[in-house]
Amino acid sequence: MINLWMQTYCRFTFVLLAMFFGLTHTVQSDTLTIGTISSEPVGDIKTFAPFANFLAEKLIDDGVDEVQVVIAPDIKQMVGMLKQQEIDLFIDSSITASIINKLSGSQFMLRRWKKGRAKYRSVIFVAESSDIQQISDLRGKIIAFEEPFSTSGYVLPALAILQSQNQLHQLERLSSFPVAEEIGFIMAYDSETQMVWLERDLVAAAAMSEDDYLEYVQSVLIPMRVLHTTAYVPYHVVVHRSGLEENLIKRIRQVLKTAHEDKEGAEVLNRFERTTKFDEIPDDLLQEIKRLEPFLGDVSINQSAGQ
Repeated sequence: MINLWMQTYCRFTFVLLAMFFGLTHTVQSDTLTIGTISSEPVGDIKTFAPFANFLAEKLIDDGVDEVQVVIAPDIKQMVGMLKQQEIDLFIDSSITASIINKLSGSQFMLRRWKKGRAKYRSVIFVAESSDIQQISDLRGKIIAFEEPFSTSGYVLPALAILQSQNQLHQLERLSSFPVAEEIGFIMAYDSETQMVWLERDLVAAAAMSEDDYLEYVQSVLIPMRVLHTTAYVPYHVVVHRSGLEENLIKRIRQVLKTAHEDKEGAEVLNRFERTTKFDEIPDDLLQEIKRLEPFLGDVSINQSAGQ
């Protein structure tokens, strides 16, 4: 058992090193490859390994001998691998996946209930005493986002601001002066810092996932008020590359959609970041992603694993 684990781990580690150090990796025709984007590749290899092994067992009669995991450091590299058919399935946040689809030709496949969550949204909030009543009132002021690779702490609220016909520009430091007719933003790099800056009146607003906000607002020093709530989007999704065999796509869909129905599958999914199940992406959530697509190019995304 130990030897089997070591062989599997070494195989996945080789794929990891290939992606990060530019080694040539040719995917065999009987190998299915799952990809994601992360700045912590070793940890994600361990996270994905049991799920990949489970999928390999289920697809052995469908001509798939093994399932490998590939971790890319950024969107650009993942797009390149999908175009070159070095990645068959991509699993990540729905907004990241939307960008990947647009650039590589991949397509949405299923929704993943990561950590039991089917969908999520973000909030932009201010101090309760603030005279800011709408997003346009933030012009000439500063909003604190979480970090560049956070879907809920940056991308979703930034897209909401752009959708409301307002412009964003990034500031390097809190002491910088925003442009009068635009909304300046700065990265706090964690939610606690966002709250401290807002409490101390160093920024006019902040943004994070609704769940995080509801948790933090219980212990803040001053009352807060939600200024804007974004639309819901799927939390995580699975997409498949362009050109993947239709029969294989159908079989993978079947395996994933039924994985939670037996004890073994449910246990594997739970170990995979507490995934509850995979199901179809509701049409209303897909339509919301499509409404955001025209603005994706205006949001600078230096994105690793989306949250």
